[in-house]
Amino acid sequence: MQRLLLLLAVMLLSGCLTAPPKEAAKPTLMPRAQSYRDLTNLPDPKGKLFVSVYNIQDETGQFKPYPASNFSTAVPQSATSMLVTALKDSRWFIPLERQGLQNLLNERKIIRAAQENGTVAENNRMPLQSLVAANVMIEGSIIGYESNVKSGGVGARYFGIGGDTQYQLDQIAVNLRVVNVSTGEVLSSVNTSKTILSYEVQAGVFRFIDYQRLLEGEIGYTANEPVMLCLMSAIETGVIHLINDGINRGLWELKNKGDAKNTILAKYRSMAVPPES
Repeated sequence: MQRLLLLLAVMLLSGCLTAPPKEAAKPTLMPRAQSYRDLTNLPDPKGKLFVSVYNIQDETGQFKPYPASNFSTAVPQSATSMLVTALKDSRWFIPLERQGLQNLLNERKIIRAAQENGTVAENNRMPLQSLVAANVMIEGSIIGYESNVKSGGVGARYFGIGGDTQYQLDQIAVNLRVVNVSTGEVLSSVNTSKTILSYEVQAGVFRFIDYQRLLEGEIGYTANEPVMLCLMSAIETGVIHLINDGINRGLWELKNKGDAKNTILAKYRSMAVPPES
């Protein structure tokens, strides 16, 4: 029994004392969820819409808990960029630059001034085209962030040897709505949410193997789902629902009407149907 405990202790300590990696992971493209694959495999539209996105605000009022930070927000402040990327990747919309509109206007003023005094570069000698106006505008906000929505765990210990696991679910919610630029009418609105999973696994031993000799060891693993990826997935899902709702209500059309039975559209159409009470 003592040899077994010693062997277990060596294994635990070797895991605890593993040397850290000598170099950080190399830069890579951001990993994407299933919602992104669904978004990029939607059937083609009859025509793309010019869309403007100004600012997706964080209306949760949530901050990271102490002692992490009393000033950092609980959710990323990059929802506008995420939405523009999702709209472009869907191939249903042509996003127009609006978040950095003032910077764009400044660059156009610089080009015009250079054209007037004859110092313009060769690639800017053609008269500037008028900026494209949007057909629709997509507004929205991050409407909720709830921590510790669900938590639990399980564990067991026998003669000082055992382990346990714990998990916690948080939730983030996003609202997106399509607005007709000509009339200001809200054509479609959708609320989507995504859970954020965190879990921890621990194992250890705490036992006297002889008089005044205590054997103690532990090993553990913790994983937290990135809030950024969950927010991106919620926005992508919201865009798919907006496209699906627009097709069902005749706001925009598919290139091939037979694609109305597309498996991806059918899957998200079934999500939109409220469950029977």
